[in-house]
Amino acid sequence: MNALDLYKFVTENNLEYNRLEYDSGEVEVLLFVEYYNISDFASLLGAGAFDDSGIECHMKDGYMVFEMNGICDDFGIDIDEVFPKKEYA
Repeated sequence: MNALDLYKFVTENNLEYNRLEYDSGEVEVLLFVEYYNISDFASLLGAGAFDDSGIECHMKDGYMVFEMNGICDDFGIDIDEVFPKKEYA
């Protein structure tokens, strides 16, 4: 998976995410993937992503939440490319 693949998946499936920015400058991104998109998300990550300890997530009602910092780091993806800061009017 590369940044473009992940960006397309997020935008084409209209997935929501929260970008949390802390006073320390650290950024944390939480991606919300609906149940019906989980199989495609797993395919995007590839089988190797689930080696060792797998990928942690939180199961909610209708969706799963993934902390994307570690996932992006594992694939060499700049998190700011895929999950830009949202500008609100």
